[in-house]
Amino acid sequence: MAMIDNEEDIAQWLSFIDNGPWLRGRQLVVVDQRGVGRAEPSLDCSAHYTPSVWSEVVSKVDEVVEFDLAQKRDVTACRDALLMKGIDLTAYNTIENAADIHDLRIALGIEKWVLYGISYGTKLALQVLEDHPEDVIAVVLDSTLPPDVGYVDQGSNNLDSALRTLEKDCSKHSGCSKNFPNLMTMIGGIVRQLNAQPVLLRLGEVEGSARFIRVSGDDFLELLFDGFYQRGAIEVLPQLIKDTNEQDYSMLVEILGDDLSGDDKSDFADGMHLSIVCNDSVPPSAPSAKFPLFDHWAADNIYTWACPLWPSAKPVKTHKSLKANQVPVLLLSGEYDPATPSKWAKYVAGNTGSSQLVVFRGIGHDVVDTTPCGGEVVSDFLNNPKAPITTPCLAAMDGPHFLAPEEDASPALEASAVSPLPRKHLVSGP
Repeated sequence: MAMIDNEEDIAQWLSFIDNGPWLRGRQLVVVDQRGVGRAEPSLDCSAHYTPSVWSEVVSKVDEVVEFDLAQKRDVTACRDALLMKGIDLTAYNTIENAADIHDLRIALGIEKWVLYGISYGTKLALQVLEDHPEDVIAVVLDSTLPPDVGYVDQGSNNLDSALRTLEKDCSKHSGCSKNFPNLMTMIGGIVRQLNAQPVLLRLGEVEGSARFIRVSGDDFLELLFDGFYQRGAIEVLPQLIKDTNEQDYSMLVEILGDDLSGDDKSDFADGMHLSIVCNDSVPPSAPSAKFPLFDHWAADNIYTWACPLWPSAKPVKTHKSLKANQVPVLLLSGEYDPATPSKWAKYVAGNTGSSQLVVFRGIGHDVVDTTPCGGEVVSDFLNNPKAPITTPCLAAMDGPHFLAPEEDASPALEASAVSPLPRKHLVSGP
């Protein structure tokens, strides 16, 4: 979702165009989906959002807050306020969004266009391709979310895969393997210890008031999951794991303090997010993680309790096969992506005709915004959508450059990502 609310948002999109050579000379249509930004009716719920409840921060050491109950109150208040306005929350789903994109093309008088989607936007683009292939001349999918995959319950599998990629790369890196051996063993110890006895950490003050946060083993896994979104954060994860295992929480405090330095107004900003997730009925998949500790963490996601509270429509139609598709499709995937893993992109590519997949070494979620090579690949594709991708920069992509203990990790901490496909805390959308 574009979330175009003000001039600052517009400026950010203009910057996105300026920093993307592949967009120069092309017209870009940025769409606010129904319920978001300036679209009417708005499914904004910021008035019912309590920042401290969702960040789970307290102001006193002995303060006790039932965060789960408070979060449910926020979601219930959001739901009730939207229903009081007469909004049909069951009318918000990916199929309806795809129909809106089709109607917009007609309204703008555009004969055909290229679809470009990131994360949830890829699911929407695939839905448009399925329902309105006549609208589309080419498709670019960055960090692909398949329409028929139950992503809500796949967190444990995806985190397991990302951590094993990290462990494999660390073992091949002389400095990392020497300084940070047995990462998975250390993670297991951290999770067991912190789940048995969460640690209370003091964060930096805000306007003179102290802030404290309790971190459990599941919270630590959540932080690792978020860290895999950005390459800079991936490169310091081994150090974070080692320090936390040794009960040195200074890096953990710094990361949490940076993440909570300002409560993003987009957090819990739209009931549209819950409407789409809860209305896009996808059968659950069986967990297959090799590390059972992840299953408890994965089960603690917002959708397990929020969707039963949220109005939802009857299951939508099954998806049509795209194997006979003739529209050129490019899929970009980061090998470390914990939210929309490469195996999902491979699955879509294998079931979508005229498609080609490029997996980027050492990259997490949102390839184009992470590495200039992503934009170069897209540019080559758009210049000749039917030609195989042979972009030279791909050969230069390498794995993470893990930091040694004596190196300053502070700059990379800023890359700790807010999840665009949230599990536990409701953020701005997938």
